[in-house]
Amino acid sequence: MNEINKSRTYENVIKEIESRGKNMALLRVFSDRAKAQGYFTVAHKLDEVTKQESEHCAVLYRIMQEGDEIDTLANLIYCAGQLNASSARLRTQFVATAKEEGFDYIAGVIDEIAKVDTQTEMQLKEIMEELKVGKLYVGDKSTAWQCIKCGCSVENSNAPDICPLCASQKGFFAKIKK
Repeated sequence: MNEINKSRTYENVIKEIESRGKNMALLRVFSDRAKAQGYFTVAHKLDEVTKQESEHCAVLYRIMQEGDEIDTLANLIYCAGQLNASSARLRTQFVATAKEEGFDYIAGVIDEIAKVDTQTEMQLKEIMEELKVGKLYVGDKSTAWQCIKCGCSVENSNAPDICPLCASQKGFFAKIKK
């Protein structure tokens, strides 16, 4: 059997996934702009295209994994690594260049984006650790939980199995940081 991960086809498909990812980000921006300008049917179409691009990425990703799904922990590790690389690149290259060229405001914005990337990376690492030890939905006796779907808050040692308001499953609950 061919080892796909050592082929040019693999490299090409990875490039295509990255390209479609960039397209999805821009499509979301364009959709938000269309909504702000009152073009809701245009925004709807852009949102539809974004969903299609996402599905195409998922199909290509499954092919690259030769049918195997990569688990959530592996995906979180990848995302944290990408955020780390992004914040480092922004700080070492983009901020310095913007300052050199006299764009202090842009340098400040880029630096703030890098800070958010670093903060998000740390949050993902916390989630990864909880996932590894089986404590993502386990807290202490006074843990506050909030349903990310409807906003219902519950205080309990564990996330509820079912949301008392919208009946969503446990996976919709997040710990509320105090």
